[in-house]
Amino acid sequence: MPTEAAAVARALLETLPLLNRTVAAIVQGDAPDALTMPQFRVLSHLSVGPQTVSELARRRRVTLASMGQLAQALVERGLVERRPDPQDRRQHQLSLSAAGRQRYHAAHDLAQDQIAALLSARLSADDLAAVHAALPALQRALADQ
Repeated sequence: MPTEAAAVARALLETLPLLNRTVAAIVQGDAPDALTMPQFRVLSHLSVGPQTVSELARRRRVTLASMGQLAQALVERGLVERRPDPQDRRQHQLSLSAAGRQRYHAAHDLAQDQIAALLSARLSADDLAAVHAALPALQRALADQ
């Protein structure tokens, strides 16, 4: 691996837990009905369209049983709806309910606003611009992984 790529990989591996911890603290909050990070991630996946439990488990790299329990908890909270899959009646499609869509967007917007405030307070304008300029290339490199 080229030295520059190794340095970037190391920095990313050190940075991602910090970002995850920050997002988790914001999303989970102190409310009794707060979302867990696994719930937030499932809502995020479903925000782009309906998926089966199997698809979600594969994307999140968890067992089918774990994803089934997580999905059931979201259904019981009224955040996700379960419908028969039109392509395979043995499967069910999960999709965001109206409440789930509202909850996901509220949590996402709150996280975005608080992270923006944190970055604005702690990074110079030049550092912010450099991070912003690098993100599209990083997103392209990691897409579909």
